[in-house]
Amino acid sequence: MDKNHLTKPFWFANVWTFFPDLGIDDLEINYLKWRALRSSFALMAHPTLLMKVLDQEIVQTIPRDLTGICIAFHYGPYRMLPRYLIAAGYRIAVVASVEVIKRDSESVYNELLINDLPKDTLKYIDATRPTVLRSIVSAVKDRRIVLLYLDADEGVRKIAAKNHQALIKVLIAQKQLYFHSNSARLAYKFGIPISFMLMDRDDIDGRWKVSITNKLVFKKNEPLKGYLKRFKMKFAVVLNRIMGQYWMAWENWPMLHLYQPDLAQTNHSTSNDPVWVMPICMRQRQFFFDVKNKRFFEIKSD
Repeated sequence: MDKNHLTKPFWFANVWTFFPDLGIDDLEINYLKWRALRSSFALMAHPTLLMKVLDQEIVQTIPRDLTGICIAFHYGPYRMLPRYLIAAGYRIAVVASVEVIKRDSESVYNELLINDLPKDTLKYIDATRPTVLRSIVSAVKDRRIVLLYLDADEGVRKIAAKNHQALIKVLIAQKQLYFHSNSARLAYKFGIPISFMLMDRDDIDGRWKVSITNKLVFKKNEPLKGYLKRFKMKFAVVLNRIMGQYWMAWENWPMLHLYQPDLAQTNHSTSNDPVWVMPICMRQRQFFFDVKNKRFFEIKSD
């Protein structure tokens, strides 16, 4: 199946899981907002002079003593975060998938050239390599800020096959999302400070500003369990801020992978009967998608 065909149904299904009170019309309107926001944010990725696109007032608010790892999300105009860090004078390393590196690296390095900045100002770390954690430690030792986008992409089947202790469960609107704790465990082991960083929408004027939490630093003789608890508390505050503020600007709604009803936990009010289906056509095959139970039913002619 082509994932592009699945964006809308999975967006509807995942959003409805967290906001069950939304009606069909509300979901459709918010989906159109989400799609428009994603397109507008993507346009900001084109190479340009930083002075033209960056708010200099925001640049001045970025702390000059950042170190270690900055955890961010694919929320709002998140592609601006590396630019703001560079404008604030930092050398950075961005942890990304091979697909993202192939897609973005040429335009990013062209932008460095346009702005007369050394190509070494930004480097990528391939998140799929077995040596990714070692590369992060090396980048920190090289006095780079490591920008890591952390997303909830753990499906129920994946979680069942893994050690639950390696995952962080965050409660949102009486539901839960799972995130990898590798970055926190790495920071604990090597004493690397962690901050959470995101483009934050101002409730008053609607401007997107850079928001950075206070550093989470290792305390002497602190056990790993205590450190992870503090990490989870900061993490939950940031993520719930996103959801409570302008949740349509979170890019990852269709990619939460919560569409495995055979293993998903259900409550007493959940019905296995289809309550709302969407017609979908993929590769010349027709389906109905049960939005509530997240199941496909193929339509076959006799």
